[in-house]
Amino acid sequence: MENEQTKQIATYIGKCSVCTIATASLDGEPSASTVYFSNNGLDIYFNTSKDSQKVRNITYNPKVAIALQDISNIKSDRDIKGVQYSGNAAVLSEGEIAGVPSAVRNRHRAFNSVNRGNSVIVKVSPVTIHFIDYSRGFRYRDVLQFK
Repeated sequence: MENEQTKQIATYIGKCSVCTIATASLDGEPSASTVYFSNNGLDIYFNTSKDSQKVRNITYNPKVAIALQDISNIKSDRDIKGVQYSGNAAVLSEGEIAGVPSAVRNRHRAFNSVNRGNSVIVKVSPVTIHFIDYSRGFRYRDVLQFK
């Protein structure tokens, strides 16, 4: 059963439409990309080109970091909220996409209709989530640990 903190963070993540995902190559070179995404609870899903740097990096090293922020209501420092998310990413097979949010499946199908077989869906499952909320004090953050 989800606790209140988990629900609050999942709801916040759902208000964001883009996130920045950081990956690392086999030789440790970092790469950050902004992607449209959708969440199902605390899991994050996005589609991308199968030959993208993100996919190559995830293949070598599934550990990723994600930054999410809903900037629509920020008027001062006290309004700053956001999510710092570390997790494990996996490229899903076509047989694994049934539970993926419809917005991601729709983009995936649209991209593949233009360039057949080019789009893949990535699922990121959380390991650690920091929920930043400066309205509760400067540098305040709640921490959720998984696995």
